[in-house]
Amino acid sequence: MKIAVIICEYNPLQNGHVYHISRALKECGNSVICIMSGNFTQRGQLAIADKYKRAEWAIKSGADMVVELPPQYVLTTAKYFALGGVKIANKIKGEVILTFGSEIGDIKTLQDIANFQEDEIFASNLDKELKSGNGYAKSYANALAKTHPSYAQVISSPNNILAVEYLKALNDTQSIITAHTVARIGGGYHQTSADEYPSASCVRQMWQNSDLQAISQGIPQYVMDYLKELSPTHLQVAYDKLYSILKYNIDNMHLPAVHGVKEGIENRIVATLKSSASWQDMLDKLSTKRYTDAYLLRTLINILISNTYTADDLQYDAVDYVNVLAVEKNKRQLLSCFDCQVITKSIELQYDSLIKRADSVYSSVTENVADHMQIITR
Repeated sequence: MKIAVIICEYNPLQNGHVYHISRALKECGNSVICIMSGNFTQRGQLAIADKYKRAEWAIKSGADMVVELPPQYVLTTAKYFALGGVKIANKIKGEVILTFGSEIGDIKTLQDIANFQEDEIFASNLDKELKSGNGYAKSYANALAKTHPSYAQVISSPNNILAVEYLKALNDTQSIITAHTVARIGGGYHQTSADEYPSASCVRQMWQNSDLQAISQGIPQYVMDYLKELSPTHLQVAYDKLYSILKYNIDNMHLPAVHGVKEGIENRIVATLKSSASWQDMLDKLSTKRYTDAYLLRTLINILISNTYTADDLQYDAVDYVNVLAVEKNKRQLLSCFDCQVITKSIELQYDSLIKRADSVYSSVTENVADHMQIITR
């Protein structure tokens, strides 16, 4: 059986995602399995809808199963986000095709760039960029511009960057999975006006501006129905609750051990907490050219959920289970396609699971989260 795999977030799901799922079914496999971030996203944000609701959207849009990408692989850099997804995909039995969107839509060019990590000159330039204090994505782009300038424009696009990381992860794990890319349609990540294929960030911004009519043509009706019932102040209130939890507990946390804490940022966070009045006020005071908002958000959430995974843990830890969020009613046979333990209820997770801690924090500031796999009829 051919299975197409999509690593995703769907925050929220929009028409471009539906298009990608349809292309995956048409070009890559008999079934589509999504590996999706949980209640927090790779940018360190609270997901606009909980993981079970977003998994339901994916099933209604044509996917057959959705499993969770654990928080340790989500609340980190694109490199480990991609690696975590590929590790899970490697556990799927059968003929597997990893399909991902990209602005360029050219798998050969993306693979050429992914292979540059073996280039000694490129590796040296990347090391220099990282030591200068730049984040990984910017360092990679700068090193590539110095070493292989003809590819610099390609790596400046967010989806191309992530596509390269998927290919690097396939290489690093010596995966037998086939890679496939779909050219992205519609506006880019920083799109500010909606069309038939808006970016997820554009949808979130329009929702926060109470301008749902502007995005009505760009999202499925079931997503629109959800957003209509959700107050635009929902996330602001939730973040302020996160701020209160962090401020109350900060003195009892061993910050240097938390994933992402570096260069004394923990001292800056503690000091800023004492002088700020809200989550956004704290983030504004923490933000500098050296620290991106995404890095700061991820680090704050990692503190809240006590994520102590190291880079070596992320690189070398084996995947020994998958947490299934949703499955299409007639595709439940897919539960047997994983070469590892399959979990369908939260109670089956280990007591100290990072998934449990992330879900506990999310539900304490937003709403109660379901605790078992959803069976969805399309």
